[in-house]
Amino acid sequence: MRTSVRFLVTVAVALVAVVATQTAASAATAIEYGLIAALIAVA
Repeated sequence: MRTSVRFLVTVAVALVAVVATQTAASAATAIEYGLIAALIAVA
């Protein structure tokens, strides 16, 4: 069950990253959120 919750959190972070990317149109921001999402997925 905890794996599902962690997956949902990762998806939520990914959605935030997409919104932030489309709003700011910044590659650096997209990469930053991508790294954060990856860290959450691994942790």
